[in-house]
Amino acid sequence: MKRIATILLAIAIIAMPSCKNSNNKTKEEAPDYAQATIDELTSDALETDMANLIESAKKIKSVPFAKAQKDGKLHLTEKEKMVKPDYLLDPAYASSLVTLNQKYRAVGMLTSDKSIAELYEMPVVSYSESIFKLLTDINDPALMEFYTLPSYDIETNKEAFSIFVDDEYAAGRINYFWEGVAAGMVEQVFILTRNIDKFMPMFTDETASEITYNFVCVHDGLTKTVNATPEMASLNEILEPLYVINAINVEQLRSQLEELKDEVEVARKALLM
Repeated sequence: MKRIATILLAIAIIAMPSCKNSNNKTKEEAPDYAQATIDELTSDALETDMANLIESAKKIKSVPFAKAQKDGKLHLTEKEKMVKPDYLLDPAYASSLVTLNQKYRAVGMLTSDKSIAELYEMPVVSYSESIFKLLTDINDPALMEFYTLPSYDIETNKEAFSIFVDDEYAAGRINYFWEGVAAGMVEQVFILTRNIDKFMPMFTDETASEITYNFVCVHDGLTKTVNATPEMASLNEILEPLYVINAINVEQLRSQLEELKDEVEVARKALLM
């Protein structure tokens, strides 16, 4: 596992530096490591690229459901709360999961769903119990520490996420890290497509463009790891239809979510298998 993680990390180091300025960089600016040996990929000469990769990963942000509630940008009337969402995952499904890949995905997805359940004043004990059981089964200290934070802190605590990224990379869990991050992203976008009129007012042009940033970075990372493990190839294939997201403002994000509603649902179902 440690050797695979090292290889994955080395291959991925070219992925993220371009994410910070994804609209301005050209493909030819990225070094071509396709024919490089493992020794070359792990050489000290790539330390700068390694640092850029990690720093770019730290800039990925969740859809700010909890923050929008706190700021008053996302509010449900008592009448709206009476109509409970029927699209959230049943927390019980987590008990049937076997692989670490599945469990990392489930943590990201159930955490997102829990925030919506709280918004609708639904019982969330089952969500908390399933998430904690998954975290215990996975036995990843960094994951446990980060995902036991309150929802608002997960969205807004940059320092906590930065530490989480550093610890996951240091532990050689790059592939599992991306499984959880990607699944959480898809679940959040799926939620948005279920009620676009209700959720879009919480976005600014800046936060709308962050959705694009997230997908660009994950795409870059996964496309550089698909030859290393079958799991990364499978995840990249699932996300492929969503890589067309390139919104830089609220209007574009709304339009793209409306167009991609079916594709998002298909991707979400695939992540649950």
